Amino acid sequence: MTYTLLNSLKDPDIPRLLEIHSLPEIQCFIDINIKKYFKYVVKSENVFYYKIYDEGILVGSVHCELVGKTMYLSLLIFPEYQNNGYGTKTLEDIISKKFPLDFETIEVSINNDNFPSLHLFEKVGFIRTSVDGGLINYTFNCEV
Repeated sequence: MTYTLLNSLKDPDIPRLLEIHSLPEIQCFIDINIKKYFKYVVKSENVFYYKIYDEGILVGSVHCELVGKTMYLSLLIFPEYQNNGYGTKTLEDIISKKFPLDFETIEVSINNDNFPSLHLFEKVGFIRTSVDGGLINYTFNCEV
């Protein structure tokens, strides 16, 4: 798998990404203003949005925000590619520092009814730290 940083509003994959982000089965878990989202990603200093490819096919994306040594993470594998190991492999690559980002801890918040994501993050070793409304918060300490 390869990861490519989205760093321009002229990126040719943005229409496909917008299409995926607009799907009802994705929107129910991601609360963003889709029209302003990619501008925010490209213009923000500590925000990194990587496109995930497998043999040249765009299969997903990962949004990373760095605050100090903590990375806040959101992973999206496109519905037609889910349950094929892409999420696991991407998380393993992030944990093993294959992304050029400086962090010690990863934090993620997952809707409590997003059972596939809850299972994925627990399987890879994230620890449940708290529940906040309808979100379950997880942490992974990379320095242990």
